[in-house]
Amino acid sequence: MYKVSIIALLALLAVLWGCTEETLVDPLTYTSVRGQVLLNATRKPVKGVLVRISPGSRITETDSTGNFKFDSLQAGKYSITATLAPYRTEVVTVDASTGSVSQIAILLVTDNSQNRPPTAPTAVKPSSGTTGLPTSLTLKWAATDPGRDTLRYDVQLFREGSTAVTQSFTNILADSVVVKNLDYSTTYYWQVTARDGVNTVNSALFSFRTGAFPDLAYVFARRVNGQLQIFTAANGTDTPLQLTTTGSNWRPIASPDRKLIAYISNVDTELQLYVMNADGSNQRRVTTVPLSGLSALDLSFSWSPDGTQLVYPAGDKLYAIRADGTGLRTVATAPNGRLFAGCNWNGQVGKIVARTTAGFYNNEIILITANSGDTQTVLSRTNNRVGNPVFSLDGKQLVFTIDQGDIRNEQGRQADARIYRLDLSNNALTEVTTINNGGNNNTTNKPAGTNDLDPRYDPTGTRLIFTNTDNTGTGVRSIVVLDLDGRNRTTLLTNGEMPYWR
Repeated sequence: MYKVSIIALLALLAVLWGCTEETLVDPLTYTSVRGQVLLNATRKPVKGVLVRISPGSRITETDSTGNFKFDSLQAGKYSITATLAPYRTEVVTVDASTGSVSQIAILLVTDNSQNRPPTAPTAVKPSSGTTGLPTSLTLKWAATDPGRDTLRYDVQLFREGSTAVTQSFTNILADSVVVKNLDYSTTYYWQVTARDGVNTVNSALFSFRTGAFPDLAYVFARRVNGQLQIFTAANGTDTPLQLTTTGSNWRPIASPDRKLIAYISNVDTELQLYVMNADGSNQRRVTTVPLSGLSALDLSFSWSPDGTQLVYPAGDKLYAIRADGTGLRTVATAPNGRLFAGCNWNGQVGKIVARTTAGFYNNEIILITANSGDTQTVLSRTNNRVGNPVFSLDGKQLVFTIDQGDIRNEQGRQADARIYRLDLSNNALTEVTTINNGGNNNTTNKPAGTNDLDPRYDPTGTRLIFTNTDNTGTGVRSIVVLDLDGRNRTTLLTNGEMPYWR
């Protein structure tokens, strides 16, 4: 029995000894992953991005600062997926280790494959095919983008018959542009390109046509940057249209049918006659023998009554030449020591009136029979400056200016030039400029210290159009109209001279 107890005690000790041995078990360890989602283009944080971590498939969203976090993760490798339309899904890998927080940044890039293109622009105004439009107008269109992307536009304008771009506008945000300085009676095509940053969409080709050149009332010269250029206008309230740009060009005179305008130009250095269409197109030189006389700006010329020829002064010769530049011939020769200055041809009486001069203040007005060349002196002033004469419509009267001032100098200054009318039936001379109609309110006398110059009849023969300027020669020149009886003196516009009724 004693022996059994010993054995039992040893067994119990063995059990107790076994219970004291160490048992090793790997403990569970945890970590965190945090990050921020930013736009790749701007580095601005993005809110509301769906972020998934795998393995584990836990999901969260970024807050207003673009941040997200995953806590209580077992240490190990994870894939982080960020998803937000219309951006590309981004996947990054992170090795999350024990005892530290993994910090990552995810950059979102626009997924162009998800972008929907804008609609093709449509014409709002003018609608395609519209005609009779002004030479300055607004082109307006409409386009939309399904994704509400900001649209930018390019616009190109073409003239019919040309592949060259007439006007272009690029990278504009507005849905309209203003096009200016278009030609009259011309068809234009325009196209709009819409861009949303990814896609580019072209509109159809739209068209419009400008209206015909307006039937403007008169032409005149205006000083532009120290040179004379030719303009045309309807009345004093309209913006004049400039017809010439190169060299100096002056003394515009319309042809009898009103389709052409002849003028003097120094574009070839010497003074030559040029002709252009009424809208300023097709400018071409007519003369080979240049114009010449005492003063370039004092010279004047005339169309023949049928509009086929031009008669003009060249020293002591008065020449005629066809409007196409052929058939040069001598019409008359001035007396010895005298030069021709200006002329006017009237078909009603078959005569040419001309002014000859032996100096600024020594002038004669003569009539020349167009067929025979016979001459007759109708006015002589040896101590007055006289302007170039023009016929009335019926050829029975002449209108011109005579300076009544007492200033004389080498430049031919005028101090008080007035308009006069000469009756060829009896040589009676009537002053028009300062006529007094007994205080009639419709009568306005010429301002003191000014000159009335270069009078011309209107197409009805009842009014005169002319230049008024101060007698210093440096003041503003104005275009004025006046009734033949001196009434209703009205300024049409300022900064203009040498007017001619079309």
